[in-house]
Amino acid sequence: MALPNSFKDMSLNASEIGTLTQYSKLILDANRGFNLIAKSTEELIWERHIHDSAQLASLIPKDAKSFCDVGSGAGLPGLVIKIMNHSLDCFLVEPIKKKSDFLKFAAEKLGLEIVVAQERYENIKENSILSADVITARALMPLKDLLKLFSNSIGKGGIGIFPKGKSWEKELNDAKDLWDIKYRLVASETNKESKIFIIEGLEEK
Repeated sequence: MALPNSFKDMSLNASEIGTLTQYSKLILDANRGFNLIAKSTEELIWERHIHDSAQLASLIPKDAKSFCDVGSGAGLPGLVIKIMNHSLDCFLVEPIKKKSDFLKFAAEKLGLEIVVAQERYENIKENSILSADVITARALMPLKDLLKLFSNSIGKGGIGIFPKGKSWEKELNDAKDLWDIKYRLVASETNKESKIFIIEGLEEK
């Protein structure tokens, strides 16, 4: 599987590239048995999934010690971020058993230390997960619902990093009806119509 030119521009060492290559193969192998990623995106796994997830790693603050990826699915972006930020404590939240089992299997194969919670985020009681410095969620729910789900964590100083597609502006306007938001927008490297929200503060109106 050839590494796309766009991905070669990222600052990755040989070990990270090797681990990401191994990880992408694990996804494709598992995808034969059940749906981890859309079949139509298998040929574009590096651009649509790996690179799209990897760009989030550089947005995590340097002083962060932990992150929690919610609705992690195949580990996108959670496992990708962990591969690129080995020192971060990694919590992956995925309620579907087949997917949470895959996350554990992939982490073992890749030699990654992670914690997988097979549970809905709103039902989690474990403080280490709820108090993670950074929360990520990719293609999980509209922004206004993400803010509601993570309001306690962000309100206590956590940061949310949420990639959004071409409807990002509408999602932002809908969220602003309910929340006063301190945020930054970063252009996506993989889709010119997409943005990445970095939510740094939040208060309900």
